Amino acid sequence: MTAILIPLLILSSLTFVLGLCILFASKKFYVKTDPMVDTVTAMLPGANCGACGYPGCAQFAAELVKTRDSSKTCPIGGDDLSYELGRILGITMDAAKPVSCVVLCNGNETTTKFLADYKGIKDCWAVKEILPSVKQCAYGCVGLGSCIASCKYDALEIVNGLIVVDSENCVGCGACIDKCPQHVLKLQEKKARKYHVACVSVDKGGVTRKYCSNGCIGCMLCVKACKFDAIKVENFCAVIDEEKCVNCGLCAKVCPVKCIPLTKYVMAPKKAPPKIEDSCDGCKVCHPNETGENGTLGY
Repeated sequence: MTAILIPLLILSSLTFVLGLCILFASKKFYVKTDPMVDTVTAMLPGANCGACGYPGCAQFAAELVKTRDSSKTCPIGGDDLSYELGRILGITMDAAKPVSCVVLCNGNETTTKFLADYKGIKDCWAVKEILPSVKQCAYGCVGLGSCIASCKYDALEIVNGLIVVDSENCVGCGACIDKCPQHVLKLQEKKARKYHVACVSVDKGGVTRKYCSNGCIGCMLCVKACKFDAIKVENFCAVIDEEKCVNCGLCAKVCPVKCIPLTKYVMAPKKAPPKIEDSCDGCKVCHPNETGENGTLGY
């Protein structure tokens, strides 16, 4: 009996002492957190996509609560979320700018020539280990869909050997961008009409034409047609300056290879913010106002 009780008492004593140590450590090294951070985090979509510029929603929430920077917005949440965050934090948030992913390539199975009849693993990165691409163009979409697995919103699919983005499903999280070895995926701001150059080739026009009928040939016709100095040719490929571009479409009309496609986005109508009545009763549950006092919405 003694042989059982003594080890049992020793183990119980050790457990008790370790428990006290853990309790002491939890009290000693406890880090106080702002409950507002938890509130803001709970309001965010929880996608942890990085579209806001931070690794995850929690980091974005902590920085927003700390700085009260009205320019920090969540592209996925949109204007409705921006308004609610501003209401909670006592600031007027900037309008969220929704973004969507676009493909900087237009070389599908019918417009580009193939380098090899690839029968290996359906992974773009695997191909890049042995070939520049399965297509003769070393810059465009490989077409095996390594980016698809990273999309949580069913916004990507391979059509005719080319990755295609469903603009209605895409939330602009950008998770797919790093999964593309060719870097042909890019985020652009959503507008009712939006043009982009679907080519990243840096070969001269004559070389590009040999392997892709849709590739930019650097002919400069788009540059001459633009009245807003919003497009130029760099390294034999057209580049649009999104700050200057008004999406008039003149460049697309004169492009002989049709590599400046138009994307039409369905834009949700902006809602007018609800009016806040001057009926604060000082309950102190909303947030501090600009003077540091609690109990007012700060508008």
